[in-house]
Amino acid sequence: MTYQKKNKLHIVAVTALIINKEGKLLVVKRSMREIAFPGRWALPGGKLEDNETVMEGLKKECKEEVGIEIENKKIYVDDNAFVRPDNQTVKVFCYLVFAKGLEVKLNKDDFDEYQWAGIEEIGEYEVLGMDREKLNKVQKVLNL
Repeated sequence: MTYQKKNKLHIVAVTALIINKEGKLLVVKRSMREIAFPGRWALPGGKLEDNETVMEGLKKECKEEVGIEIENKKIYVDDNAFVRPDNQTVKVFCYLVFAKGLEVKLNKDDFDEYQWAGIEEIGEYEVLGMDREKLNKVQKVLNL
C-alpha cells in the first residue's frame, strides 16, 4: 500500500522550560492578539522551520521571544498535541533548557508580561501544557 499524505500535515513546535541559575522557571503571558490561547500563561517557543533542528529552534525562539540565550543543552520533558481554532493541528515538544543570563527582553508583539517562578509557584499560573506530572518530571531531573 502506498503512502497517502492526505490530511497528515501539522505544525511541529517546541517550547522551552527555561531555568535560570537561581532555579526559577520562566513563564510568559500570551498577547490577546494571538490566534491560539490569547491571554494565557505559556512557555516561550514556536514552530520549527525548514530544516531546523530542535536545538536550533529552541535557541531561536528563546532569543526572539524573551531575549535569552540558552546553553547548548536540552532535556526532553514531554509532548502534546492540540488543534488550533483555525483547525490546524499542532504537535508540541517541551524541553528543559538552561538560561545563560537573567535579563528578559520580552517581545511585546507576542507577550504581555513574564514571571520567573519557583517550581512550586508555577502551578499558580495555570501554564498551558504544564501539569503536575510534567513538573514532577522536571523536579526529578533537577533533583529538587
